[in-house]
Order: sequence, then structure tokens, then C-alpha cells
Amino acid sequence: MWWNIAICLCLLWIAYQDFKQRAVNIVLFIMLALLLSGLNISTGFWMDKYPQMLANILFLVFQLGVISIYFRIKTGRWEQIMDQKLGWGDIAFLGCLTFYMPFLSFFLFYAVSLFLILPVTLIRKDWRNPETGIPLAGCQALLFIGYFVAERTGCIMWEQVFQKLLS
Repeated sequence: MWWNIAICLCLLWIAYQDFKQRAVNIVLFIMLALLLSGLNISTGFWMDKYPQMLANILFLVFQLGVISIYFRIKTGRWEQIMDQKLGWGDIAFLGCLTFYMPFLSFFLFYAVSLFLILPVTLIRKDWRNPETGIPLAGCQALLFIGYFVAERTGCIMWEQVFQKLLS
């Protein structure tokens, strides 16, 4: 039970820092990764997670490659995407989630969270400022709390939902 509380508090702290400062302390991402890994180890599912983690990491690398190529084609030169277009905190947050989520859940969470955050970004004028940027990690942290609580309380059995969708 304390794993769940510690993870939710860490996620809230990440969201708070990202909304307030548009920057998150790296210690929070390390702590979140350790907490999610610790939860997996304590539940005995660690050995089953290696292929899922690898798939999640490969998906992230693929996404960064696609984004890099897109901006290369768009601007005609290689840009520093992490410092100008996408924050390191956003990547670090998604990297933390690779330790916990199965690939299909990770992929769907990533896609759905971006689609949910997009309309909010269009409404919030201060988020469109390229100097401050979008608090993507903070928004995704709040959305992940919903996912995490629903999964941990048994409100939604994701594996059963995915089996029904795929059959």
C-alpha cells in the first residue's frame, strides 16, 4: 500500500514542479523510476517485465528518431530538439513509465495523453509561448495518477480490456 501512496505523491510533486517552474528536479524522476521498479519487484512480476520494458524503450527511441527526422526535413538542418522542442523532463518521465507499464498500455497512454493535452494547450495561451513551453510531464503525471489508481484498485483490468479489444 505504501508503494501506491509514495508513487502518487511523487507524481503529484512532478506535476507541481512542472506547472510551477516548467522544470522538474531530476531526483524526482530517479525516485519515480525506483518506486515503480520496486513495486514491480515486490509484486513478483519483475522477470515478466523485461520484454515489455525493452519494447517501451525501443518505442521511445523510435519516437525521438521520427521527431528528429521531422524537424530535420522541416528546417533543413539538425536541431537540438531536447532543448528547444521537447524537454528532457518529458523524456525522463516517459522513461520512468517504461519500468511499470506493459507495451500496449504504454503506447495507448502515450497517444491518449497527447490527444487529451492538445486541446488544453490550444485553450491555454500561456502554454503556446515557445519560451516557457507546455508542462507535458506534469500533465502526463496527473493522467498517469488516474491510470495508476484505476489499475491498482482493480477498477479496470487492462489485460482483460485489451484481450476483448484484440479478439
